[in-house]
Amino acid sequence: MKIAIVRRGHITLLDGVNRFCALLAEGLKKLGHDVFIASWGYYGVDRKELPKWFANIHGLDEEVPIYTISEEPGHGGTWAKVLSDWWLKGGSLLRRLGADVAVVNGVVPLRFRPKVAVAHGPLGLVSKAQRTALKILYGTYDRVVCVSKASEEEYRGVARCDEIIPLPFKPGLYTPKPMNARSNVVVHVGTAPRKNPQVSVEAVRILREREDST
Repeated sequence: MKIAIVRRGHITLLDGVNRFCALLAEGLKKLGHDVFIASWGYYGVDRKELPKWFANIHGLDEEVPIYTISEEPGHGGTWAKVLSDWWLKGGSLLRRLGADVAVVNGVVPLRFRPKVAVAHGPLGLVSKAQRTALKILYGTYDRVVCVSKASEEEYRGVARCDEIIPLPFKPGLYTPKPMNARSNVVVHVGTAPRKNPQVSVEAVRILREREDST
């Protein structure tokens, strides 16, 4: 089966959704499927180098083909632009690439079937009108998967989760040290503003000051 893994926004964003896309793609390829990633945009990497960069940054054993709707790199793109591009161009892109099914991360108006939506969350502060629009969008999908019980609860009234599938994890990327060889570390997941990266930056600063004073 040829499976398209869709990222609504930028495939070069360093966040949990792209890590999910990467490890899901690798897992499906190991099961014998033909997999590619389709994204709206990218930045900071030459378009031709995206598969190699993506495999390196996410620790994949092999490269996954990556296609983008936007031909030029850029951080911009209003929600209206992103969603309209998926509506006008997304379906034809997936059909041209021969996809049998699409797994969509970040719900979009996509004229393609069958399609599975992955509800990552958080929804954040959305208006009643936005919730209604999201409910209509999710209703156009064949199945909806939530990544946790928390996301299922958060999306209640917006989407009905057919199944909960936790985020993939690749143990081989991490080699734990013995307890007596470990030092203080700060683990921060995600670079979106809502993840408050400045808190981790401040924690690192404090740890360095303590290390310098000992």
